Amino acid sequence: MHPSKCITMSETKTTKLPQLKSSVTPYRPKPSLIHSNSPKLENDKRNGLDLELGDNPETPSLKRVRWAPMYGERSACRSSFDSFPLESKNTQFDQASSEELILANELRLAVHRGGGSIDPEKNCELRARLSPLQLPYSRVQRILKECELSERNQHTYCIPMDYGRQLVAMICKIRTENLPDVKLRLASLLRQNKARFFNRHLFNETGLIEATLPSKTPLSFDEFNQTLRTDALWCKATDSAITDLGKGSVLFKCRPLDLQEVTYKLRQCNYKIINKEVGHCPNKPLVDLNDRQMARYQEFRKTLLQDIDVVKIYDNVRVQ
Repeated sequence: MHPSKCITMSETKTTKLPQLKSSVTPYRPKPSLIHSNSPKLENDKRNGLDLELGDNPETPSLKRVRWAPMYGERSACRSSFDSFPLESKNTQFDQASSEELILANELRLAVHRGGGSIDPEKNCELRARLSPLQLPYSRVQRILKECELSERNQHTYCIPMDYGRQLVAMICKIRTENLPDVKLRLASLLRQNKARFFNRHLFNETGLIEATLPSKTPLSFDEFNQTLRTDALWCKATDSAITDLGKGSVLFKCRPLDLQEVTYKLRQCNYKIINKEVGHCPNKPLVDLNDRQMARYQEFRKTLLQDIDVVKIYDNVRVQ
């Protein structure tokens, strides 16, 4: 070997080698999450990093529940109450409240069909139902207050009807908050009985007053009729009729605007007012029905009155 080409180990350590590019990827640390201050990003898009947590966050408190047995008298654990069988509780509640629930429903129906008033002096339906009532006074007042709140959105409508292909004319008094719904509900019944909502202008609005004349001495029909006509003339009533001679029940008719005045004068004549309202009376002669037609019409009328929103029905049928 040539002496100039001999290189010792000491010389190799001091010789600068050229810089080599590594073929492997150098180690890089994992990037850390950075808090974003951008106001455009929502909380859920920031992975919850914008929530500022305290240094000593409170540990959630655990609520321990002590389970009490459903049956039996008192359990081994010290509970604060005694548990009774469920069957005995339900039985006592049903026996105590079943009659009250029935009476409460009847009161609500009486308020609804009587015009929505909770005053017995203005609502004859409610007055007739309250007379034999045996509920506590506080319970009755609470039910009546609930009825008054539920009746605020109710309205009264007088819908003319035609039954049996113009055989009978009717006025159906309906109290509801949704009249189209009531008409749709009654459509099937009307179709089956050849009836429809149709106005033939056969009724006039009239003030109707039902009253009784308490008399100590019994009067004959002629005497009672003469007394009735005299009182009707003085009270400005347009017509009067005897509905029940034995009970002394009478019916007065007047103009709708004179209803309050006629009622006041009848009370001065010692008449006991049972009911007063603005109703409808036929302006044409009454219709006579045979036995078969009357039976079918009464069945239709009864079914129609079973609807909760149908309050009263006026017709032009002569009572047999």
